[in-house]
Amino acid sequence: MDKPRKLQEVGYSTLAVSIPSAYVKEMNLKKGDSILFREDADGTLRLIPATSAKEASRATIRAEQAGGDEMLTKLIVGCYALGYDTIEVVGREPLDQMTVDRAVATVKRLRGMEVVESDARRIVAQSFIDPTRFPVDSLIKRLQILVSQSLGYVTDAVDLRQTGGLNEVKRVQEQIDELYWLILRQLLVALNRRELASEIGIESPLHASGDRVSAKTLDEIGSIIQDVAEELARLRGQGTKMDAKVAANIRRLAAKAGEAFNVTVESLLTPDIKLVGRSVELVEEAMQMEREVTHQMLESGEYGYARVLVSYFGQMARYCNIIIEIASHRLLRKTSRVASVQA
Repeated sequence: MDKPRKLQEVGYSTLAVSIPSAYVKEMNLKKGDSILFREDADGTLRLIPATSAKEASRATIRAEQAGGDEMLTKLIVGCYALGYDTIEVVGREPLDQMTVDRAVATVKRLRGMEVVESDARRIVAQSFIDPTRFPVDSLIKRLQILVSQSLGYVTDAVDLRQTGGLNEVKRVQEQIDELYWLILRQLLVALNRRELASEIGIESPLHASGDRVSAKTLDEIGSIIQDVAEELARLRGQGTKMDAKVAANIRRLAAKAGEAFNVTVESLLTPDIKLVGRSVELVEEAMQMEREVTHQMLESGEYGYARVLVSYFGQMARYCNIIIEIASHRLLRKTSRVASVQA
C-alpha cells in the first residue's frame, strides 16, 4: 500500500524524503550507494538504484539430466534469454563428442556469447555483450527486414520456376531466431537493471511485455514463411506444374500480406493512429483476398495443391492482428490528438 511521506528540510534550501526500509532491504542498498532520479513524462519521479558493477550471474546445466541433445540446446538458449552471464554445461562423466558439438554450435548462434573454457567434463560460455548497443526497437526493425527478405524469396518461387531463393529462407530464419533470443535477453536486462532500461528503449514493464509478444509474433511469422518455402520445395520435387493464374493470385495475396506486415510493424515502432488504421485495413484486405482465392479454387475443383499456400499467407496476415493490438495500446498510453488520458 502507498504510504505518504513528508518532505524534510535539510540545511537552508534542500528538501529530503526517507526511503522505506523494506525497499532498502529488497534492493540491498547501503550508505554511500548512488540513486538515479528519472522524471517521467507525466511528472512522476522514479528512483533507480545505480549499480556501477553488476554481479555476474551463472547457470550450470547438468548434461546427464538434460534429456538429450535437443533439450540441451533449448536449455542453453533459455539460459541466454534469461540473461545469465556465464553458462556452464557439466557432466559427471566425460561429455561425448556429439554433446560437445551441440553445445558449441548452440553457443555460436547466441550473439555476444563465446566458449571460453572446454575440457572433458565441462564447457563454459561467457557473455561479452554490451546491452546499451542493442536498443530493442532497432532489433525489432531488423526482424522486420529479415522477415520481408524471406517473404521475397518465397514470393519469387510461387510459380515453381525460380526456386533458388528457397534455400536462403532457412538461413534467414536462423538469423530471425538469433535476434528473437537477443530481444528476450535485452528485455530481461531492462527489467532487472532499471538504470539501463531507457538506453535499451524500454519505458516500463508494460512496454517490455508488449515487445516480447511482438518479437515472438515476428518469429512465428518467419516460421510460417519457412513452412511456405518447404511446401514449395516439396511441390517442386514432385514435379508439380503451377497454373499461371493460380500463381498470380497467390503472388497478389503474398504481396498484400507483406504490405500489411510492414505497415503493422511500423505502427508498433511509431505509434500513430493513421498507421494503426491502415494496418487494420490491410489485414482485412489480405484476409478477404485469401477467402476469394480459396473460393475460386474450391469452385473449380482443381488446384488443391495450392490451397495450403493460400492458407499460410492468410495466417501471416492474421498474426499481424496481435501486433496491431499492442500498437493500439501504446497509442493510448499517452495523451495525443486521438485521446486524452490521465493515469
